[in-house]
Amino acid sequence: MDDLDRFVDANESYNNIPKRSHLWAYFKEFWLAIVTCLACVIAIIQGSCIKLNLTKETGVPLLMLPANFFLRHVRGFVVLFMVFSAATKTTLLFETKRSTVKRKILFHYFLNTVLTLFVSFVAAYLIIMRRDSSAKTTYFAKFISESYRPLTNFVKFFRGLAIHDIPGNIITTRVENYSELGSERLEGGLGDGYNAPGFVVFGAFLSVSTYFLGKDGEILRNLMQLIHRSMLAVYWILLCYSPLALYFAGIVQYDLVQQEGMFGFLCLRYLLLLACVVFVTLFQIFVLLPCLHFCRTRKFGYEVITRLFAIMPNTFVGGSSVRMVEKTKMYLKSKRFSVEAVDTYLNYCTLINGSGIASGFVINAIFSLKLNDNDFDWAVILKIVLSGLLVSLALPEFIQGYMFGIIYFLNTSMINPDFIILILLVDWLMDRFRIVANVVADALTVDYIESISKSSTASSQSV
Repeated sequence: MDDLDRFVDANESYNNIPKRSHLWAYFKEFWLAIVTCLACVIAIIQGSCIKLNLTKETGVPLLMLPANFFLRHVRGFVVLFMVFSAATKTTLLFETKRSTVKRKILFHYFLNTVLTLFVSFVAAYLIIMRRDSSAKTTYFAKFISESYRPLTNFVKFFRGLAIHDIPGNIITTRVENYSELGSERLEGGLGDGYNAPGFVVFGAFLSVSTYFLGKDGEILRNLMQLIHRSMLAVYWILLCYSPLALYFAGIVQYDLVQQEGMFGFLCLRYLLLLACVVFVTLFQIFVLLPCLHFCRTRKFGYEVITRLFAIMPNTFVGGSSVRMVEKTKMYLKSKRFSVEAVDTYLNYCTLINGSGIASGFVINAIFSLKLNDNDFDWAVILKIVLSGLLVSLALPEFIQGYMFGIIYFLNTSMINPDFIILILLVDWLMDRFRIVANVVADALTVDYIESISKSSTASSQSV
């Protein structure tokens, strides 16, 4: 009878999945991104042919002000977002008793995140090129001095992370710098507010207090959803605003960038960035995850991966990452995965799967540093690794995290508002690849849970 119920549930789930991808469904889901991209292309074409009579003193500062305002204050949003994300994630982890199975799952996802972080670091360092290999390292100059001993430098470095830059993330407001419009480049350090993964400590305190105040975390979860929707709203508003700014004011900036040869350089770097993400995703799906699966089940799990091929096209027309979680749940049931394992553990797996966040953070961090000819020393590597782990532990996996690397490691005065559209579109495309890797990781974990259940059932029957 149980097998019959599982068969019925699987067929119902399978019937709810669209059998083919329609162009109209794709446009209906992503019409804003498509229209934005077309407007951006039209603006660039017109900017290369027709010169608008806008001066840098009037038109550009006025129309670029919202984009610059968002970029310079997005750090404060991210700080609050990370704090409440960490609190919500910890609350949901303690919402039910952590069984032996959940502890094993947590350990395997942590190991997967660490290995993915390492692979992402190596791939990004080798694939993404610097503009000028002769440039000297200027980062972390305000935290590290040759006159101090290594231990003193270590203490000063983390004191700067946890203390110096937290006020800079929230309090710093310099209106007079808005008119610079990306003309100044960073010198002598990372600048205020961009050395601050230390705010995750506050998220940990809030998580612990939430656990003792109440394990249900219903109020905090609702607050987290509100912040998430607000962030997505800002994301799409900025995406919609970018072509307008580019059309009316960015053309002047585009002429300057065209003279300096930066536009083609940045487009090439973003193609390398996307190639790096694709490489890491394929390596994770076909090498890293099967090897980890072999360590825990003595089989590589390629038959599980082949059962997931049909969901790959739907990933790119499947809507937001949050909706993909529910679609993944239906899909796994339709492929005869254990309904009980999917319903019981899939949300838990999705919540603690931080490999995509860590990978995107590392790749974008290295991209941001190499974009401005900054080399790597031990402090840079240490910061990227620790920040990637902290971000993966704090952020729910179904929330986009690729832009955080740019926000942390690249001073916003370096980001030309004309390229916001390019950043967001590449970010969206990378998020699609991340979902594919997440689905494979979660499916292999569910298969591992099924193997545990079967082995325990067989042992009990033998007894």
